[in-house]
Amino acid sequence: MFIDGLKLMITGMGTVFIFLGLMILIIILLSKLLAPYASILKKEENILPQNQELPENSTSDRTLISAITVAVHKFREKRIK
Repeated sequence: MFIDGLKLMITGMGTVFIFLGLMILIIILLSKLLAPYASILKKEENILPQNQELPENSTSDRTLISAITVAVHKFREKRIK
């Protein structure tokens, strides 16, 4: 009975090892095949330049910041008690 369990364990672990190895090889192969097309997939118009900031008059941004601030404050109050 012990030998049967050992065989089953080796078979299962071997299957998982082979599957994960194949998955890693496929991911590496796809990354090398699709590397030339990476620039097509990037949407650079949505990325802000490093020296540019968000507009100051945006009310939705201010509302979001205040909601996050209130949530963090309440979380910290509950954690202290």
